[in-house]
Amino acid sequence: MIEDNIRSAHSAPKRGLSAIWLLPLIALAVAAWLLYQNINNTGLRVTVAFDNGSGISVGKTPVMYQGINVGQVTSLQLDDDLEGVTATIELSEQIAPLIRENTAFWLVKPQISLSGVSGLDTLVAGNYISFKPGDGEPAERFTALIEPPPMASNLPGLRLVLEAESLGSLSVGAPILYQQIDVGDIESYQLSKNGIEANVRIDPQYQHLVNSSSRFWQQSGLKVNAGLQGIDIDAGSIASILAGGIAFETPAADAEAVDNNTRFRLFTTKERAKGSKEIVVYFRNPDGLTVGSNVRLLGMDIGKVESLSFVDNNPNLGANITLTISAPHHQYLNTDSQFWLVKPEVSSTGVSGLDALLGGPYIAMRVSGKGGAIAARYTALFKAPDSSIQQPGLRLSLRSDELNSVGIGTKIYYRKIAVGQVESVELDANGVNIGAFIHQRYAHLVHRESQFWNASGISISGGLSGLDIRADSLATIVAGGIAFHTPDVKKPQLAWEGLRYSLHPDYQSTFADKGRDIFLYFDTGSNINKGTEIKYQGIKVGEVITVELDTNMEGVKVSARLAPSAKALARSGSQFWVVRPQLGLIGTRNLETLVTGSYISVRPGYGTPQTSFAALDKPPPLSKPSTGLNLIVAAPQRGSIKEGVKVFYRDIPVGEVFGYELADDATQTLMHINIESRYAGLVRENSVFWNSSGIAVKFGLFSGATIRSKSIESLLEGGIAFATPDSSPLAPQVISGMVFPLRQNVEQSWLDWTPSIPLPREADTGENWIRTD
Repeated sequence: MIEDNIRSAHSAPKRGLSAIWLLPLIALAVAAWLLYQNINNTGLRVTVAFDNGSGISVGKTPVMYQGINVGQVTSLQLDDDLEGVTATIELSEQIAPLIRENTAFWLVKPQISLSGVSGLDTLVAGNYISFKPGDGEPAERFTALIEPPPMASNLPGLRLVLEAESLGSLSVGAPILYQQIDVGDIESYQLSKNGIEANVRIDPQYQHLVNSSSRFWQQSGLKVNAGLQGIDIDAGSIASILAGGIAFETPAADAEAVDNNTRFRLFTTKERAKGSKEIVVYFRNPDGLTVGSNVRLLGMDIGKVESLSFVDNNPNLGANITLTISAPHHQYLNTDSQFWLVKPEVSSTGVSGLDALLGGPYIAMRVSGKGGAIAARYTALFKAPDSSIQQPGLRLSLRSDELNSVGIGTKIYYRKIAVGQVESVELDANGVNIGAFIHQRYAHLVHRESQFWNASGISISGGLSGLDIRADSLATIVAGGIAFHTPDVKKPQLAWEGLRYSLHPDYQSTFADKGRDIFLYFDTGSNINKGTEIKYQGIKVGEVITVELDTNMEGVKVSARLAPSAKALARSGSQFWVVRPQLGLIGTRNLETLVTGSYISVRPGYGTPQTSFAALDKPPPLSKPSTGLNLIVAAPQRGSIKEGVKVFYRDIPVGEVFGYELADDATQTLMHINIESRYAGLVRENSVFWNSSGIAVKFGLFSGATIRSKSIESLLEGGIAFATPDSSPLAPQVISGMVFPLRQNVEQSWLDWTPSIPLPREADTGENWIRTD
């Protein structure tokens, strides 16, 4: 039974691979896929040869194009000759069409130079490699450029070609300027048969400024011309000073427009761009001339010395000087034009060419007639030609006691502009006659009433209030000059040929308008001299011309001249007196006269015009004030009271004495005082006035000594004080003209009065007190 229940085993054949083998198969498939993806995603590999590996790091230095990272340096190794390095770069397949035979690679790193700053972004992100797409067949090996290539600009605008003999200080990126405004830039330049060609671009919004009449010149650096007439600084923008630049102007706005690639000439200077003429002048001895020396016509710079060369390379034969005469002055040239050298010279006949001391020797030019044909070569004169001017104009005669620094050729100025010159100088027994020539176009400026003066040198005057320095120009300081002005008159009359004028020694003596001559009679001439000033309210209104004894030999006659604005002072009632310094215990006055000297002061009158006045020995009494409260205090004696002493209320000055006189019966002295308007309410009908001058001393055997004095001011100068009782109600206010007795002593009870009297308020402006009511 047991055996029947045991089953026998049966073998079965194997049906296929086990599931365990799926794992290797999956791994193999994944590896194949990854290999495929790696091969598929691997970028383009190129090698670039650099001079050195400075700034290039494996795995860190990227390749950038249009600001996008398109690759990276994967390896860097030395060349076989050890003279450079080769970088292996892996690039994105996306840019493969750009990598051709003529593609240019370079390393971008920060650079700072006069022409500007580049690669500034690398200061933060580090150096990177950039490239410019090229044409040709695909390539894998390249040689890097040392510097970035000129980039073809895609910016819109008008493109022009400027032709010049040399590049100068111009560089790519330098600005194009129009009236000091940046309107474009230089894109590139290249050599040409005749020099260089600069390719420039004008921004679209400014291209209408360029037409066929436009003229271009180099605006590079800073040009400084200095001389007697001043300093002339010519510069463009800061960028053009550092990196060079080109400026242009367009004289004719309606000229024909230009197209792209139109060619213009690039001039070296603005003067040449405007148009100039080159002429040759032969000098037997060009002593002191150099390239850049000025050429002058009637004192104006009209050209420069361009070059100098010896005749036949022999210095003994003289030199040919090439001059550039700028426009429009070259239109005056003709075959009769004359040239000569001007340089400082001292001889027995005088001093000449002083204006060349600072600016250096220059070439003077004279033209005659109208412009015409230009000579092939001019021969310079050995000396300046006869100064007689052979052209229409106005000839006048000036009379002077002395010649001073005026001589033949001295310029004549009107408002500091040269309008003529001295033609002749003749000496006679009574002085000097000076022949003056005024150019025809300026002849209408001279009238019969015109005033001429010697404008040479410097005039200095002044005192404690400051210095007054007067000079017409540097040229007149060094070389001398004559100036004139024409006063305003109701019926002016033009000057005529041969009219004679006096040549005044200085401008002040002409007084621009005719002033008023007056005569003052003093008892003594002490502290009065020629030139002593006449002042009104501290302002100079005239001066003394002469001081002499009067006809009866008992006094002094002073001739003076008032300025035009002070004519009204010459009226009856005007008072004149000498102001001298005063030193003493009671005060110091007129201290400025210790330095400037005494002067004559004037108080105006209001009568009819008058020219003769009897001067006062001392200042006149103060006039009655028109404001405030005018009162009279009466006392048996004047004591130390005088004009100008103060009136005090509680030791505060509230007024002053402006006069004193005897009463009609001569029994009392009447002192006129003025109380300021603000303090007029302090004076009441029962107010008491007393003399507060000096020191009061009381002495008693048992009480001892009591010494009372007011302020130092009243102690030295004298004074009047008053007090008002504190009654209720207050006594009525007083009106001007009321008389009060002046007590000689003060009672203690008066000093104890403390009435409450409201005063008008005052506001502080920060400088002075002013009333607000």
